[in-house]
Amino acid sequence: MKPSLKKGFSMIELIFVIAVLGIIAAVAVPKLMDSRHSAIVTTIKQDISTVTTSIQSYYMMHNKIENISDAVTLNAKTWDIKEKMVRFLSENKECVIIKIEDHKLSVTINSDSSTLCKKLYESGVRDISYELY
Repeated sequence: MKPSLKKGFSMIELIFVIAVLGIIAAVAVPKLMDSRHSAIVTTIKQDISTVTTSIQSYYMMHNKIENISDAVTLNAKTWDIKEKMVRFLSENKECVIIKIEDHKLSVTINSDSSTLCKKLYESGVRDISYELY
């Protein structure tokens, strides 16, 4: 009679696999988070450009603007929209504020409010003001 052999993995093999998975996760997770932040930064930069261009065009055609939402439609999940101001919040802190005041359109970034805001600033988003005429 042949002795029966147990089939399966040894404890050493399982520990080795867990260690390899841990190393892979340690490398992959930060890259994944960075990719997510990069996508959000790109979206917000595009939104800022769209809002400023749309408001300037609307103001040129109508010589006034009552609500920013008259000139442009924004994602309400991303932007906090008021009459003459829109805000992008990151970690419940104001990151980007776009507002109309005294015939001026201003874009303000608070790069110290979160990591995402810092990445926006590093990508070239700066405080700027435009005359509306």
